[in-house]
This record gives sequence, C-alpha cells and structure tokens, in this order.
Amino acid sequence: AVLSCPHIQTGIKMSDINLSGTTCIVTGGGRGLGRSMVMALAGAGANVTAAMHIADDIEGETRDLPGTVKAMVADIRDPAQCAKIVADTVAAFGGVDMLVNNAGVGMLLVSETFNRTPTKFWDVKPDTWAQIVDTNVNGGFQMAREAAPHMLEKGWGRIVNVTTSIHTMQRAGFSPYGPSKAMMEASTSCWSEDLDGTGVTCNILIPGGAADTNLLPGNPGDPGRSGADGMLVAPEVMQAPILWLASKQSDGWNGRRFIGRLWDETLPADDAAQKCSAPAGFGDRV
Repeated sequence: AVLSCPHIQTGIKMSDINLSGTTCIVTGGGRGLGRSMVMALAGAGANVTAAMHIADDIEGETRDLPGTVKAMVADIRDPAQCAKIVADTVAAFGGVDMLVNNAGVGMLLVSETFNRTPTKFWDVKPDTWAQIVDTNVNGGFQMAREAAPHMLEKGWGRIVNVTTSIHTMQRAGFSPYGPSKAMMEASTSCWSEDLDGTGVTCNILIPGGAADTNLLPGNPGDPGRSGADGMLVAPEVMQAPILWLASKQSDGWNGRRFIGRLWDETLPADDAAQKCSAPAGFGDRV
C-alpha cells in the first residue's frame, strides 16, 4: 500500500457529506451492492451513471433524490462499451470523479448449488471460467483504464474496487470467482502505487461477508438464505463508506481495503475508516 491512513479529527457525519458536482460511475449499479451505492451517492447529491448488464428502472426510483442518475445498459466485457460508458458520462455530466468497479458474476454461473455442493475446478467449463474472469477482472481493468485519464487530468479522483474476503478468494469450490477477486485485490495494490501523488486514489470496499444479493441462489430477501458462514450482510453496509470515499474527506487514503460491515457510524468518519480498514493485498486477515 502507498499510504497508511492519515488520522485527521474531522468529526464529519455521513449526513454532512454533500456530493453536489461530483460525478460517479457504478458498474453493476442496477442491483445488489451497486444499487445500494447508487442510492447513497445520488442521495448525497452526486451525478451517477449506473451501468448495468440487465436493464432496471433505477432512474425512476431515484428521481426524487438530490442527485441525477443515468442508467446505461452495457457489457463491461467489451472494451468499446467500457469506453462508451465513460464517454457518455463525461458528455452528460462534464467529467468523471469516481469509478466503482462493482459489476461481477459469481459461482451461480458454475453451479446453482455451489454453496451446498462445491464444484471442483476441473469440472468448470472453460467458457464459464472465461466469462467470470472477463467480467470480474478484465471489465474492471477496462473501466479503470478509460476513467483514470479524466481523473488524472483534473488531479483528483477515486477508483474503488469491490472484491471479497481473503478467505473467499482461497475457498475450496469457489474457483474461478475467488481467484478473480484475488486478481483485483492485487491490482488495487499495483494501481494505488501507480497513482501515488496524483490526487487520484485506488481502494477496495467489501461488504464483509456474503451479501443478500443475486450472487446467491434464490432471491434477495428470501427466508433461509445464508452465506458460507451462515450469515448474510445487507447491501446497505456499503453506503456510509462509499459516501466518505467519494468525498474530499478521504483525500490521501490510498491502497486500503475497507469492510463495510465494520464501519461504525457513531464514530467520526476518519476513525470509522481507520477501524474498518487495512492495507490492500494479502496477509493474515479476513
């Protein structure tokens, strides 16, 4: 990681964050974690492009929020479509300040019973493997490659990569989903080093457990759903940290991994960030 966390006693509350004039792109913004972050960012006044693979009426649901949400149906596996997401965002809002690489596909593509009967890696079909890696790794790279120059020109910006727990990256039966997230974990460390001193930062935000989203069998909200550890995390745990990361209050925090479930909203934001984060990368952490 480039920097340890600066400890500035700001005492800022999440409700104090005003993102008017800030433009964000959230991939996978129509459902799950992405939808939750789009709602939070628009609620704080940001302009948000919600890029999604499956069309959803998120514009209608956010019409009464202070910010403006632009929905785009796109496949981030296609470099040309990644370029179009960024270009259309710049054309609509005048720039791009934050990219949240949230879009991803999980083990449901491999097996609908993956959480009960783990699939051996030799039983994964090559095209399924490629589809997961293309979405979770290549799509994130292509989006960052298109967005970063706009941020660098301005001298300020945020790239946030949504990965998963270190344990899930290495869990039996979670290949290639886990390894694909491990590559984004390592990429975050590399990118944060590349961006050091530019005013643009690259960090990780994870929910801190299996989330109640479409990556699991069944539908969000269904009774009886659970992750590998028996728990499910609400997508809303991403909201407070993503607002802070989108604000100038997070200036200087680079190459970190933040766990949404551990964010303590009773603390000043910088203290909450310190408490729920560690350097991006690998080690004896969850």
